[in-house]
Amino acid sequence: MKEETKKLMSLIGYNSLFPPQELAIKAGIEKGENVLVASPTASGKTFIAMVAILNSLKRSGGKAVYTSPLRSVAYQKYREFKILEKFGYSTRLSIGDFQEGPPKAKVWVTTYERLDSIIRNDPEALYDIGTVVVDEIHYVDDEKRGPVVETLISKILQNERLQIVALSATIPNSDEIARWLNARLVHTSWRPVPLYEGIYKDGLISFNDGKEVEVDIVDANPSINLVIDASKGGGQVLVFSQSRRKTVSLAKRASKYSKLLKYDKALASQYAKKVLKTSGPKSLREEIAGLMAKGVSYHHAGLSNEQRSIIEEAFARNALSSIFATPTLAAGVNLPARRVVVDEYYRFERGFRTPIKVSEYKQLAGRAGRPGLDPYGEAIIVASKSDEIEDLMNEFINGSVERVESRLSGLRGFRHSVLGAVSSRIANTKEKLLELHKRTLYYLQRGETTIERLIKTSLRQLEEWGLINHIDNKIVATRLGHVVSRTYLNPESIPIIQDIVKKTKNLTESTLLYMISSMPDINPLIVSRSEEDKVLNRVIEDSPELIDVVDFMNPEEAGIIKTMYVLKDWINELPEDKIAESYRVGPGDVASLIDTAAWIARSLAEILQTMDIGEGAEGLRVLERRIRHGVKVELLQLVSIPEIGRVRARRLYNSGYKSLSDLSKAEPKDLLRIKGIGPYIAIKIMEYFGREKEAKELKKKYGEEESLAI
Repeated sequence: MKEETKKLMSLIGYNSLFPPQELAIKAGIEKGENVLVASPTASGKTFIAMVAILNSLKRSGGKAVYTSPLRSVAYQKYREFKILEKFGYSTRLSIGDFQEGPPKAKVWVTTYERLDSIIRNDPEALYDIGTVVVDEIHYVDDEKRGPVVETLISKILQNERLQIVALSATIPNSDEIARWLNARLVHTSWRPVPLYEGIYKDGLISFNDGKEVEVDIVDANPSINLVIDASKGGGQVLVFSQSRRKTVSLAKRASKYSKLLKYDKALASQYAKKVLKTSGPKSLREEIAGLMAKGVSYHHAGLSNEQRSIIEEAFARNALSSIFATPTLAAGVNLPARRVVVDEYYRFERGFRTPIKVSEYKQLAGRAGRPGLDPYGEAIIVASKSDEIEDLMNEFINGSVERVESRLSGLRGFRHSVLGAVSSRIANTKEKLLELHKRTLYYLQRGETTIERLIKTSLRQLEEWGLINHIDNKIVATRLGHVVSRTYLNPESIPIIQDIVKKTKNLTESTLLYMISSMPDINPLIVSRSEEDKVLNRVIEDSPELIDVVDFMNPEEAGIIKTMYVLKDWINELPEDKIAESYRVGPGDVASLIDTAAWIARSLAEILQTMDIGEGAEGLRVLERRIRHGVKVELLQLVSIPEIGRVRARRLYNSGYKSLSDLSKAEPKDLLRIKGIGPYIAIKIMEYFGREKEAKELKKKYGEEESLAI
């Protein structure tokens, strides 16, 4: 065992290693060997990643990268990886703008898309990296994210001196994945806490080891009974449902039994108060706080990052007995519980009830059992009245996990990869493109013929859209192609933009917002059937310039229009509470939409400029800033000051401070009379304008502690 590994063990407090960790070291992870670790949740894979990174930096210098599918995972791992700074290695989180360069640090913690963007914008950066850790590599099988991670890995594999460490829960064809990565395989089913899986029906849990346990019937809902039953024994519970609405209704139902639940009531009260201080609709904050005070909460993507983090921390500290969550929680963070309840083992897709994959069930079940706290973990599927226990046992608990398959067959991901390779000059001929894509899992599983066909079709479409040209037997990106690749927008955006511009020369605020909302990279908001007519009719009333642009016969158009109007109301300063109420969206939905829409607006500004549509480009530049801050044009100057958001900026404006020039002359005593402008904000304003003397006087007058509190 290397010295760096021993030192890491000491810092973390390890006396010995878990079996998967020992196997990874035997496989040569300290020496730079490629390794695929396929082992259950909580079996120590993060430590393995750290060992690879530390020894790589010690061995050859350069950089080291940890990459994951989700921002939430990257955030969590960044906090854990900060320990590497005790070895003298700077560590940075990089999940921001796709056009930013590589972070100036030895260790990068990032997402698949961000790392792919870094490499395509600076191909040489790949050769300064000694180790890449690819977490959750089974995401190769994901319809949406799979093509990105697969083609990213194909680029990484070009640098044969680079060590790749891939991590995943157990996958059945791990030997095939290891062969693709040219990696040594560490495959184990070892868990730090034994897992018992079972089916619950009619007050009885039937476990896979033959044991049966009766559960007291307290409520008509099975999941509530399972929560109360586990809590009686001091166990915490994660309940997974497929819909947000179901998680909310279950949490409210469980809160009625708070007296039967075991949790730290004093801590629960503290965390409830924390939630009340977060941003977002007041009604939502009050609802969550009320539930948390009773020892339960719901958790889904509609909540803000801050709210989700508070809920997760409260659960980890036993301030909550249970969380009712959508499956994103299982994919997003390491939050184990003694009992995992799968309230719904199916989802509705296109109106049909479809069972979840066995692999998804196993991902949920893997959260059962808190190492060091629980003697065992339980994963329990709730059966409906018509279900046979034996059928569910055979399908999910004893069923075979699906093979990890390449999802690169669709042209969307392939076009993205081809344009990126051509633009970054990684490949400039069909032969080199074929050589690059021979490093994909798709090639290993499907062969050369299909790869050649996909390359041919992609090149034809990219040329039709004006993104590439063939010159002297070489494939080169056009000016427009370079911009699309650098901004990381989907190439399919170009024909959509061209179609909108062709239909209207009137690039108004609504038209540009519609363009942003139509892009393939945005996730349109969900529209209920009751909303459809209302949303489409609003176009005729509020935005008649879009009548010839909108495809009223397209079933997806209502989602695009709803997304456009949420953005429109946001930049026209409609309060968040009102947006949430009017559109039935949560703060997390709005935050995610704002982040994506601002990036798209900035990217489209460059694209329209390249297409010589200067008026639209300038409009998009202004829109990007308005989207980021949620303000009308007149507030853009004021929101450039740190800590001055949309609400404070409007209050300043209404009080007569309409520009930076006006504000630079403001007297602190006058600012303090404005609602929401306390000592802390007044100090920030003084410091922004270099009025240090007045800032110091405010600190002295109000005291350091009070003046620094927002």
